[in-house]
Amino acid sequence: MTNKTNLQKIEVEAVLFDMDGTLVDSIGLIVEGHEHTWEEYTGKIPPRELILSKIGKPLQKAYPGMEDPLKMVDTYRSWCKGKTDTHTGLYLGVVPMLEELQRMNFRLGLVTSRFREGLNDCMRVYGLENFFEILLAQEDSTGHKPGPEPLLAAAELMSITDMSRILYVGDSVHDVESAHAAGSRSAVVGWTSMNKDELRALEPDLWIEEAMDLPQSLSLI
Repeated sequence: MTNKTNLQKIEVEAVLFDMDGTLVDSIGLIVEGHEHTWEEYTGKIPPRELILSKIGKPLQKAYPGMEDPLKMVDTYRSWCKGKTDTHTGLYLGVVPMLEELQRMNFRLGLVTSRFREGLNDCMRVYGLENFFEILLAQEDSTGHKPGPEPLLAAAELMSITDMSRILYVGDSVHDVESAHAAGSRSAVVGWTSMNKDELRALEPDLWIEEAMDLPQSLSLI
């Protein structure tokens, strides 16, 4: 764990989290679901890097150029349904981290590109909903990552007008780009499955190697 004692801390009011790849270790399930779908419709499986590059955006954008992408979305969702219990987990230290942030009186929220059904399923399995003031799914904003709309919608619900008082924690370039577009602070988790060089090139405000690095790096405005 990085020692944050002598480093200047980031001052914010609220900490918002992405879900998949940030709190919930679901990347393996997501990749398998896309591989199954691609193989069913094309007979081929694209490179893992291509699949990973689509994660974090709305599911409808995962199959560009295909004849019936929405039908592919339905196939993907059908394959993944019921597998949250058996194919996912929480990353190490997530619950103690959320408990500490709550103890420090940060306002917490969750902002994901998942459909509401998938978000609710993860909350059912892992019981995290009591940590969060707001839970935003794909249906809750008109635009989506990497645009600013999901974070702007979250800020409106929380009555926060100064976006710099929000830190968005994620695992993908789409998360960092969304935070930058919204005028929020950004943080990346070191356990990301995404390309770390690409993420570092975006210069997030904070890089978290272990979960408890986050509360140690923040102070409340």
